[in-house]
Amino acid sequence: MKKIILILIYTIFWRNFLKIFIGLKYNNRNVLKKKKQFILIANHNSHMDTMAIMSSIPSRYIHRVHPIAAADFFGGSKLKEKLMRYMVNATLIPRKRAESKQEVDPIQVMSNLIEKGRSIIVYPEGSRGVPGVMTDFKKGIGYLINKHPHIDVVPVYLDGIHKTLPKGKNLILPYNCKIIFGDTIQFDSFQVDDIVKKSEFEFNKLIKNQS
Repeated sequence: MKKIILILIYTIFWRNFLKIFIGLKYNNRNVLKKKKQFILIANHNSHMDTMAIMSSIPSRYIHRVHPIAAADFFGGSKLKEKLMRYMVNATLIPRKRAESKQEVDPIQVMSNLIEKGRSIIVYPEGSRGVPGVMTDFKKGIGYLINKHPHIDVVPVYLDGIHKTLPKGKNLILPYNCKIIFGDTIQFDSFQVDDIVKKSEFEFNKLIKNQS
């Protein structure tokens, strides 16, 4: 039932709405078709970002793809939390790593999803930043990939999507924007710092290739 709901929401409503009314274009989306599991890493400037990425996921396994969202922002009430879980398919995590065993470890939450065969969408900058300005990736992406070196990591560049729903605004505006999928990142080392540097390098290369 949940799979059907997500297909209706994303691959029928959002995909058509974003393509027809917003002008969204999908570049290299076929890179996901043959992948059974993956980690998507994307830039983040708007609440429209997650809807746009999820609308590009092949419908047959969209129910196994989970956007990662901040619990302090999206989990403010039980209603909000349920909407994020069942209508967005998001998994909520704390922004900071656990400092004690009693706290929830965000890396472990994401790791548990991967161990269950799920795919995730991560914003490695940590939060919505200034549109058009990339900030350093947090180490969390390094810790996660270090634990799961066999999972394909695919960079996803959201070009201009922030202009359809600017930060702090509630009105969706038409704008010619794109989602560009890069190729799977080939890591030379799985040390945490090396993973972060390589991920940033490949992501910035994807951006430069669009200019």
